[in-house]
Amino acid sequence: MKRAILILAAVIVTGGGIFAYINYSNRYLWPSDPVSSLQDLPAADRSRWPKPTAWSNVTVEVETATPAGIVWTNITYFVNSRGMKFVRIEPGSFWQGLTERQAKRMFAYRKIGQPVTLTKPYYLAAYETTLAEFEEYDPSFKKRREPYQRGNGFTNHPVIGVKWQESQKFCRWLSEQDGRTYRLPTEAEWEYACKAGTTTILYWGDNSWDRHMCNVGGIREAQETYSEDGYRYSAPVGVYPANPWGLYDMVGNAWEWVNDWFDWFPNTPQIDPTGPPTGKMRVDKGSGWDTRTRDIKSCARDGNNPADLFEKRGFRVLCEVE
Repeated sequence: MKRAILILAAVIVTGGGIFAYINYSNRYLWPSDPVSSLQDLPAADRSRWPKPTAWSNVTVEVETATPAGIVWTNITYFVNSRGMKFVRIEPGSFWQGLTERQAKRMFAYRKIGQPVTLTKPYYLAAYETTLAEFEEYDPSFKKRREPYQRGNGFTNHPVIGVKWQESQKFCRWLSEQDGRTYRLPTEAEWEYACKAGTTTILYWGDNSWDRHMCNVGGIREAQETYSEDGYRYSAPVGVYPANPWGLYDMVGNAWEWVNDWFDWFPNTPQIDPTGPPTGKMRVDKGSGWDTRTRDIKSCARDGNNPADLFEKRGFRVLCEVE
């Protein structure tokens, strides 16, 4: 009798789980055709933009995570009219995705990589876009904050739970405030800056188990780092060491939307790639605060419904050099 009750309970629990999964899936049904609200915004009307103001810059010694260990590096940050810090990224070439050796090491089910050349410089935000920055654009977002980000003590945490096009609209608003072209980086621009000239699995080497380098989960539990850093979920931006080029939280903390539609790489040399012309999923990069250590890497990528309000996904902005 007891055994029958236990089996019945297991069926009920399992059925409830299946029901919840079906509800979740129905909430994020993929459109059968491209939907206008998920596409790029119309071209900007630059006639309404103010005249750009001169940026300031400051050179500071920064604790950076590198394959040689923690190194103090002089980094020059460029500061826009709203106080946001950027790093100037110069053109160059790199291997996007995993190399064959890395794919074997990480038991990747397929080799996903290609040689890429970027021909134009750009400025990339040193930090993920924060709640304070996003709520200056959309004050009503305070009502949409995740439960663990509510209160005055979280304004310097990354904004999360934003749709892909919401991040686009923030970039458009920022352009109209500053008089310069802000946008989401392409996947190649994002990953080139994340790797920062390194060829290891992570910009600090191949030791993914070192949780002192970024805000990620543990080997067994998603929140395993809580006892180590005091952050059960998201952390303030810039708490962990920067990458070799002075960019913070390029791995961990929040997944970050980029501009590309998701697809597998063509595995041929690419120059300034922008991804496929259309699709159903947009790329997000970098891993989140609950990603297991065995899964983190500088080239981490995922594809998601652009309308998905995933509570661990935010973004950082790129400013074009004009």
